[in-house]
Amino acid sequence: MKETKSDPITVHLKTEHGDTKTKNLHAFLVDEGGRVHESVPFKENVATFKSAKSKFEGHSKVYIAHGIPKDTAGKVNELTLIKIGGYNAVKNFIGSKLVISKLPIGVFNPPFFNNCLITGHVSKNFVIDGKSVSLPLCDLRVHICEVETEFVWPYIPIYYQRIPDWVIQEISQKLKDLHVAIQPPIFNPHGPGPNPGPYRQFKKISLPLNSLVERQSMMMSKSVPSKPAPLATHVLQAITTGSLNSMRQALYNYHDILYPYLCLWPIYWPWIYSYDEETVVTTDCNGHFEMWENTYTEDGPLNIYIWVEAYIGGTWVTVYKPSLPCHTWWNYACGTDIHINITDPRVLPCGCTTEGPGDAFWFRSIGNIGGALHIEQNIANTRTIEGAPFLNAGCTDIIGYDWISPFGSQLNLEVFAGENVYASGTGVTHFRWKATRVATENLTSIPVGSQTPIILNAADKISREYMVHLDTFHYHSFNLDIAPSGTGDNIAFRIPNQNISLEPTILAAHPGKVPFTDIFWRDIFWTGGAVDSNSLANGLYRFDLELGKYDGSGNFVVTNVNPKTFQISEFSNLDNSQDPTSSYLSMSGGLAKNFTMLVRIDNAHCNADIHDAVLHETGALSGPCGFIKYTDVNQHIDLSFEASHPRNFAHFSFDVIKGNNTVDTGIHPSGYVNANVGGFTLAGGAFRNSYTVNALLNGCVGQAAFSENLYVRSIATDGYQRLSGYDKSDVNAFALSNS
Repeated sequence: MKETKSDPITVHLKTEHGDTKTKNLHAFLVDEGGRVHESVPFKENVATFKSAKSKFEGHSKVYIAHGIPKDTAGKVNELTLIKIGGYNAVKNFIGSKLVISKLPIGVFNPPFFNNCLITGHVSKNFVIDGKSVSLPLCDLRVHICEVETEFVWPYIPIYYQRIPDWVIQEISQKLKDLHVAIQPPIFNPHGPGPNPGPYRQFKKISLPLNSLVERQSMMMSKSVPSKPAPLATHVLQAITTGSLNSMRQALYNYHDILYPYLCLWPIYWPWIYSYDEETVVTTDCNGHFEMWENTYTEDGPLNIYIWVEAYIGGTWVTVYKPSLPCHTWWNYACGTDIHINITDPRVLPCGCTTEGPGDAFWFRSIGNIGGALHIEQNIANTRTIEGAPFLNAGCTDIIGYDWISPFGSQLNLEVFAGENVYASGTGVTHFRWKATRVATENLTSIPVGSQTPIILNAADKISREYMVHLDTFHYHSFNLDIAPSGTGDNIAFRIPNQNISLEPTILAAHPGKVPFTDIFWRDIFWTGGAVDSNSLANGLYRFDLELGKYDGSGNFVVTNVNPKTFQISEFSNLDNSQDPTSSYLSMSGGLAKNFTMLVRIDNAHCNADIHDAVLHETGALSGPCGFIKYTDVNQHIDLSFEASHPRNFAHFSFDVIKGNNTVDTGIHPSGYVNANVGGFTLAGGAFRNSYTVNALLNGCVGQAAFSENLYVRSIATDGYQRLSGYDKSDVNAFALSNS
């Protein structure tokens, strides 16, 4: 990604982290897909990134963790960092600096003081086009508070009896009444039973994950049990004994069990609970918040309560402040994620966005994973697959098949266009994609004079989606205009402004709506060209991206631009751009005429056919009834099947199962359809192998039954996933008998 030169992004650790402790630590930049974009070591408590500042915006994350060995670095992702105790830092930058005051225990040996990381996320479920979607909320103020119970004054040995006797007595009586109300007869399945009274209220309570009534079941279900169990006898006796001192002590001793019941009676909360606000933190673009609490002087476990404010209408408004005891994280385990879901209708989606290179038109990918650098561009390149040569020009490695996967079905060309491209000195205002078949399905070159370029979407509309807040949130499509006289070879599409506030048509369609608050693009990437490849003949295609403008006569004029204007995605991170290599550009006088890319299209389906099993010595077939009668266990059974694809773009698996599959037959060949594999020889379009009857029986006396299962997988992709609709399968069965 290219942007104006600025100070590098640096991560600073406070000086209490000495060089000895930080020498093995790295800072990791992780994108919103969980991929590690960059890893840099700390030197004298400072880690300096090379990535542009824009990479740290939006939903990216910064982790601190031990360095990763070079031989495994390419396999590291966010989950890896979490597993090794990585620390996800809140991205509160001061200029280009991110200062981290403390690191958790999992990163390195803890300092002398016991510091607890309190961390969590804030999100909200939005209804978008009738579907509920959970989105993070940024720029909220999160108030982190510590809760104290007043059963015992916290500053021992000073003791102050704050809870009045009448409160203790009334709680005792209510617990006794509630215990009677929730005895098992109420839940008699054979009749409605008596009125449950207070239990009806109890069912409505929503307790936090770490509530301790029926701890295990609630931890699993994250909700209150539908039928709360009566209090244990010793707990009930302690709280209803009649002695004020004993009841007071019981409330203290069994608070972890009793507090969900206390949620029923808010009138007593001011006498029992109080909290101190420790700090106020701000959520980042991932809805993430955190704080460090020094627990060195704490007299007991941490009890955390949180409330949240949002900036609405020019002022900070409370949008989340639930009841105290029922929404407190009692005995908080340091580092445990506290997930808060906001329901206030005034809170809008997060306004954080990831911006791209302002001076570029960037081809990201075919679909969401088919980046340009993952597509072979050498038309003469050959891959050797299981000993067989394979011409793979235009093929990809994105679904793991050795750079030999063609493309098929619907192909979407995902792009990004920066603001400066639209308003640059070149005057570029429009773009278009062309597709030209340059070789047949078998890669026989097509003479230039016989090649016919096709302008993609010439008969359709290209649109870009945006989200707008109406009654709820909705996705709308914005059509990219074609010049009025744009027909034939003059068809091109207007480049949409990345700054949506510069799109007057959208603003006019939604009067009163505020850009970036009520109206924003759904994503920075959008589909700049689409084609159903089934409408094209199989073969090798050249896709060309052209930029230009219309002249005064309505003719589209291709503009030669600085080569850096065209960008492609990095190999390991499709959400980061780089300059294209020469194979992706058509040059003229030092300028780029267009971006160009070879793409292999093949929509052929696979073939799968299991042949009848054959008794080799007599030629007897298993046939419709499946039985083969043998006379000698040393006779042979020939197995054969067809697993094929017209251009060998397929992978197969063949399994023979005996009886209930308790004893493995050992017959499970799998591989590409163009070579011998697993003892099966490919000849005449079929795979063949032979087994003795004795080997097949393998412990069965006289007779046995078998099933044969063949699955042939297409290795074609649409840039999103493998095209399983092109697969074929077959099933067969045979039985051996000596009588």
